[in-house]
Amino acid sequence: MQELTLAQANGFFENQLDGLLKKLTPDLQPLWGQMSPQHAIEHLSLIFRASAGKWPVPVATPAEKLPKYRMFVYSNMAISRNFKNALMDPEKLPPLKFPDLETAIGVFWKSWAEFQEFFTQNPEAVTNHVTFGPLSGNEWRLSHFKHVVHHLAQFGVTTLESHGLEMPPPR
Repeated sequence: MQELTLAQANGFFENQLDGLLKKLTPDLQPLWGQMSPQHAIEHLSLIFRASAGKWPVPVATPAEKLPKYRMFVYSNMAISRNFKNALMDPEKLPPLKFPDLETAIGVFWKSWAEFQEFFTQNPEAVTNHVTFGPLSGNEWRLSHFKHVVHHLAQFGVTTLESHGLEMPPPR
């Protein structure tokens, strides 16, 4: 297991993300999970908003487990395919909020900009991640990198390995 770097995450956001988002189409079928491309993009936008303090979330992880869970943020281990988000109903997807994928991607970029602006204006801020607890802007950037790559790989527009991420060992 290697350490994930900010340079790795920043390079992805600055040089690769736009091109990968352009590969998403509404008809892409997931390689795992039940989300459509639009569901994934709307979900990612919501998490960007949470990181920017615009949607406060509770921490679902017990306090004694947070140090171990936070170590995951810094590792090059990818999010497992069967990860269950504590804020989502595992039985059904939320209704889509936007009329189409193109609109959802526009909101995604707006949410990304809000995240960037929030931590530029508040460099010492920490906001809650539902699994990892309070995160700084740089920790959120690492988490967002893994999360975005996870969902883009879900639709086959990239691979985890091409971004230096490894699948976690089976439990």
